[in-house]
Amino acid sequence: MNYKTYVALVNEEEQAAGFQPFVGRPPARVEAFAKEVEERYGIRIPADYLDFLLLADGLAHNGVVFYAMDQEEEEDQFLPGLIAENLVVQDFRRQPEYLLIGHSDLFRYAYSFPERKYFALQPDTLEPAAEFSSFNELMVNALKHEALGLFDEDEEDEEDREVAPFDDEFEEEPLEETFDESPDQDAQEGSAPEKPRREGKGNPPEKR
Repeated sequence: MNYKTYVALVNEEEQAAGFQPFVGRPPARVEAFAKEVEERYGIRIPADYLDFLLLADGLAHNGVVFYAMDQEEEEDQFLPGLIAENLVVQDFRRQPEYLLIGHSDLFRYAYSFPERKYFALQPDTLEPAAEFSSFNELMVNALKHEALGLFDEDEEDEEDREVAPFDDEFEEEPLEETFDESPDQDAQEGSAPEKPRREGKGNPPEKR
């Protein structure tokens, strides 16, 4: 399953709770942000995370948070900024081992520069707790199980209710513009907190 399906489900729950859905940024803005980060810190943001920013400029749901592009101070931003969150934890004056891209009630989620892989890290020690074969696998694990509380039997029941006879195969249309390709992904199990919530600008998600 593609993680973008679960982003859509998160947005459905957000809207049902009276919030606006999470939306992405234009390709030119994402590209400019990536270039700025590389020029200032010498860090290349992984292409598949940049692709995520086209779909949603950050996300926060049921304790699962993925970081947004950093904005100017005068702009209203309730989601944590990618670089701002990393600078709280580590020094960018030398090449870091990890780029932290999000967190949940259980883990910090990160991209390993040396290994070019994604990991769930222990929140206090930043020691690896789980390794993912791709960005998609990490996102499915975090969104499906932790943010949405879905498990395989739940999805099977939902499909049984929704699939009508003689329905044509549905193929998801790709985004108009994506960045360099990165491997596809699947999922691991986590746990889900109780109900949707968003954190405000003055009340950033609690560091774990």
